Amino acid sequence: MSEPVTEGQGPSAAPEDEGERARQRHEAQAAGEAPAAQDRPAADRRRVRPAGARSDRRAVAVMTIAHGIQHFYVAGLAITYPFVVAEFHASYAVLGLWLSAAGVLGGLLQAAAGLLRRASARTVLAVQDLAMGGASVLGAVAGAFPVFGLARVLGSAVSWPQHPVGSAYLAERFPKRRATVLSWHTAGGSLGTAAVPLLMSAVLAAAGWRWALVALGAALAAGGLLIRLALPPERGAAGDAPGRGTAGPDLGMAVPERRTAGPAVARAAPAGASGRAWSWRPARRRGAPEGPARAGGLWRQLRRREVAAVLAAGTIAAGGRGLGTLSTYIPAYLRSGLRLPTLTVGVLVTIVLAASIAGPVFGGVLADRFGRARTLIVTYVAAAGVLAAFGYAGRGVVVLALLGVAVGVLGYAESPLLQAVFSDLLGGAARGAFGVFFAISYGVGSLWTAVIGWVITAAGFATAFAVMAGSFVAAALIIALAIPRRRRGAAHGA
Repeated sequence: MSEPVTEGQGPSAAPEDEGERARQRHEAQAAGEAPAAQDRPAADRRRVRPAGARSDRRAVAVMTIAHGIQHFYVAGLAITYPFVVAEFHASYAVLGLWLSAAGVLGGLLQAAAGLLRRASARTVLAVQDLAMGGASVLGAVAGAFPVFGLARVLGSAVSWPQHPVGSAYLAERFPKRRATVLSWHTAGGSLGTAAVPLLMSAVLAAAGWRWALVALGAALAAGGLLIRLALPPERGAAGDAPGRGTAGPDLGMAVPERRTAGPAVARAAPAGASGRAWSWRPARRRGAPEGPARAGGLWRQLRRREVAAVLAAGTIAAGGRGLGTLSTYIPAYLRSGLRLPTLTVGVLVTIVLAASIAGPVFGGVLADRFGRARTLIVTYVAAAGVLAAFGYAGRGVVVLALLGVAVGVLGYAESPLLQAVFSDLLGGAARGAFGVFFAISYGVGSLWTAVIGWVITAAGFATAFAVMAGSFVAAALIIALAIPRRRRGAAHGA
């Protein structure tokens, strides 16, 4: 006796179900989502990769390249400074004042990132690069040193979005792999810093510093177009406000279909609710902090003991940070302190910068595996020892080269690790939170450049590197005391 056929079953319903699934697959792919396995045709389930995974890989690649292009500006300008000072008969003291003003302004402006939460990341960063290109061209046509200085300040005033907006974009898109993707973001900046000096030097030697700045402006403009055309929109762009997007597939990794663990789970949409069979919604781990907008406001979150400790550690660790005091004073130490030949100085600086590309990436992978706070503390302590040894290493080129590799790996790895810990504590920091982070850690921390310069003048380079090492030790102690031991080994969001 055959079973009765109810409504919606039987051969006649199959074509309608398949048509409905095809329509839902099309809508999910248009929104950048990964369709559920049962919604794919049976023949495609084994060989079709989620569209969201491809979009995620493109997001990491484009944002990493964009950060490198943004770093062209500061690194490229540094090559022109000696020639600008000579042409306008200025002094390095006056140049230093302009650079300090630019650094503090650009750092503090990062706190305004939250005001742009309704603008898409690709629009904000594209405008940033185009404006930086304009500032570079303005410096190229400057007829007096004050005009050049104003162009430099203008460049800082428009270049601030990259760190808070880019970091928030990646942290929200990849909640399970924050340390890894933020490390790639930092590595991209280091790659740009390492690549542009040689290219700028070639143009400068062939056509002069003005045309070198014009070429720099063209490269920045090209970077802006790349971001606008290639960077995927925020995950929630189809329905959620930018900066509060939902989290999707993480670098192509399959997300288990569970509801109680993990930062993002696949949930079935109620029938007839949205027209989409599946959507990605952020799920909060039991006991974990919610996002800033849902937990009493951003400033209430920033006043929490652990979060305040991370901000304090970032400000103190700026005394030895790679993209700061180290980039500024390592060439001076090798040339003026050790009096090494110019070519030797160039080779050693290149070694440090090359190592700085790999360091953040390896650090991020280890942090996602063994715990972000734990890896950050170990990195601070190890970097402190290496910095002290580098300052007292003497003139041995081989020893300096080996220590330079360690300085590049460790001294440049702490920043993305600190960003990942900060994001974890806020449950996925948004733009406003990252803006405050960079304004305090980098804006206020930029005053360390003047402090280390004074130490060099008063006590020498060796003492200055000891002070840099001490800043890392102090930051490690703050993190160790503020974050309980039981939480250091947990890679939040993993």
